[in-house]
Amino acid sequence: MDRARLVARAAQPARPASDFQPRDPRRIRRVQSVRARPDRLDVIAEDDRERRLSIEVRPVATNIIRVHIGPGPARPSRLLSPEVPTGAEWALEETASGWAVRTSELRLTIDRDPYRLRLADAAGAERFVEEPNDQDIRGAYHHFPTGHARGLRWLTAALKPQEALFGLGEHFGALDRRGQAFSSWTVDAFGVRSDRAYKNVPLLLSSQGYAVFFDMTAPLYYELGQSSVAAWQVTARADHLRLYLIVGEGVAPLIRGYHQLTGAPAVPPDWSFGFWISRWGYRNRDEVMAVARRMRQERVPCDVIHLDPYWMRFHEGHHGDLVWDELAFPDPRGMLEELKGLGFRVSLWESPYVPLDSEMRAEGERRGFLMKSKSGGGLALVHGFAKPSAAVDFTNPDAVEWFKQKNRQLLEMGVAVIKTDFAEDLPDDAVADDGTPAEELHNLYPLLYQRAVFEATREVNGYGLIWGRSGYAGAQRYPVHWGGDPGCTFADMAASLRGALSWILSGAAFASFDIGGFFGIPTLTDPPSPELYVRWAQMGLLFSHARAHGHTAPREPWAYGEPALSIFRRYAQLRYSLLPYLYSAALRAVDGIPLVRPLVFDCPSDPTTRHVDDEYFLGPDLLVAPMFTPMGSRDVYLPEGGWYDFWSDRRFDGPRWIRYDAGLETLPLFVRAGAVLAMGPDLQFANERSRDPLTFEVYPGPPGTTNFDLADDHRQLRFRLSVDERSFLLSGGPLSYEASIRVHRPGAPPLVGTLGETVRFA
Repeated sequence: MDRARLVARAAQPARPASDFQPRDPRRIRRVQSVRARPDRLDVIAEDDRERRLSIEVRPVATNIIRVHIGPGPARPSRLLSPEVPTGAEWALEETASGWAVRTSELRLTIDRDPYRLRLADAAGAERFVEEPNDQDIRGAYHHFPTGHARGLRWLTAALKPQEALFGLGEHFGALDRRGQAFSSWTVDAFGVRSDRAYKNVPLLLSSQGYAVFFDMTAPLYYELGQSSVAAWQVTARADHLRLYLIVGEGVAPLIRGYHQLTGAPAVPPDWSFGFWISRWGYRNRDEVMAVARRMRQERVPCDVIHLDPYWMRFHEGHHGDLVWDELAFPDPRGMLEELKGLGFRVSLWESPYVPLDSEMRAEGERRGFLMKSKSGGGLALVHGFAKPSAAVDFTNPDAVEWFKQKNRQLLEMGVAVIKTDFAEDLPDDAVADDGTPAEELHNLYPLLYQRAVFEATREVNGYGLIWGRSGYAGAQRYPVHWGGDPGCTFADMAASLRGALSWILSGAAFASFDIGGFFGIPTLTDPPSPELYVRWAQMGLLFSHARAHGHTAPREPWAYGEPALSIFRRYAQLRYSLLPYLYSAALRAVDGIPLVRPLVFDCPSDPTTRHVDDEYFLGPDLLVAPMFTPMGSRDVYLPEGGWYDFWSDRRFDGPRWIRYDAGLETLPLFVRAGAVLAMGPDLQFANERSRDPLTFEVYPGPPGTTNFDLADDHRQLRFRLSVDERSFLLSGGPLSYEASIRVHRPGAPPLVGTLGETVRFA
């Protein structure tokens, strides 16, 4: 056996921990002086070698305070929104141990000697505190106190015994990051089984009511209580550390604070919430049209057909020239029109990498639009694929416009959306037009790429939308993102869900994954089993966005025979019936409420939810508990309140665990007591016709009156549900027709009534 070959093929971390190990660590020892200015507090401190360093403390909002340690506090951010808050009323107090910066919502104490930051809420409850004494009996440090070394800066904070940590991007392990350690260095993860990540977001959320956003693009390393149970530490390969401390009661206000800094999520168009069909890839026009016609023949609702690289002249799978291969796809404009007539929109694959033997490379190099190599003269090359490629320089405004124009030409032809694949492989020797070092540009590069395509799509089509794989802080402004390349196993299915929920807890509002898995194990081209395909489809069709995709083998539901086709159709039809509910919930993303989210988002005070990463809420009133086996049962946690089994109307009262038996045709699905689900008509695609007539599925809760809204791009409907011991009344609208309602009851068939009329229980 070739040992060297085995070593070469061993999976590697994105960046080794050794890249972040200080050789001569120094701690911040004490504060020498402070000086209050109108918008900030300037602090002069010294380390344990008596070297002076500057710290700037700047309240930017009543719930957010910025701390910049080291040189360059005036450097502009590459990550913040143009609408970022820049100041809040604050006061400085001198305390027995140092100083305190106070706003109406927080208090940041700066201890003089030894130096330490402490963050408390307005009531004085301590949320965050630095940890300078994480030592063993010998005095050796598990985590060095906050400090610096050559080329490194780090922050060390205390971990409380029951504290849980969330966020940091799309990672596939346990949702609670406590006990984990990994780098923030965006890479092709080659799957969903390791700590390699397509999407990193330097936002750490704590169950103790604080968040830390590191406003940095440099490589970071997170050590989250792995070396010691008493502290977490974040190390940056940089000459400074810039972070924002956010206070809030629960996950939702912390993420809203992050959105204050980096921008609110955009909401994609309503049809994007329909089903997308894809594979790698459809090779010609005849194949695409055959799939489209079969979809309609089989009555499987679908809105989008995606074409992977084979639509282009260069289609090795990682780069392209954005020009149709008209031998395989003759008259592409005519094909787009034909698909439009069948109710389909088209998504096209692209990459920021340019084939070296293409006209696009020649033009881009001549005009200075491609990344240059620091070795001088030539291009910086992307390696790791069958052929090397050049990379578009998105720090050059003219290059951005050049790339956008190539996308506009496709969009103006009738393409609906671009799949912005890759961007994790910026060459280490790249020299950017704006002078940003490659190591600082690496994590940022996907964001610049996706922003260009998102903006071009909005300029042409009137809406912003991409289908992206990589990402960084601020990517929520450019949805939608999917979870890369999972294997065709139940383990990868569960990991894909954890990755998507982790992405949501990192500030995103929408997410997806490849239904069925992308690649076979151990044979790359093997399809998923019919049972895995069904289980993944049930989860995917009741998620934020739904796309079936895979390597080589078909992902169309009829390829998996019966009963897979019938089960798939049933859940696809359910998704389309739920579109009024789903899209109305999606519109709340701008207020910081993601469409799909883990239980801890809604129930932060319930400690059990911190460890539930295989269930999720879909909108305000549906709880989904996917099955990760073909048959059998699973434990389901139901949070506080009443819950109806969607299929049987059996009612449960939480908080509690239940054991749920589910045959292959059944996905455990629950409706919150007190909910009203607005259901639309049967559709084959989202905009086939009006969403009317609506019907309303009512799941009574405790006696009382509740109000709720139902919105789309054309109207805002308002309803009131009144329930007492004997009757209920659902009223509101306005609607131009008599809408039917059904009132669900445990152990009895639903009662049928009409909107605006009282219905009696007996």
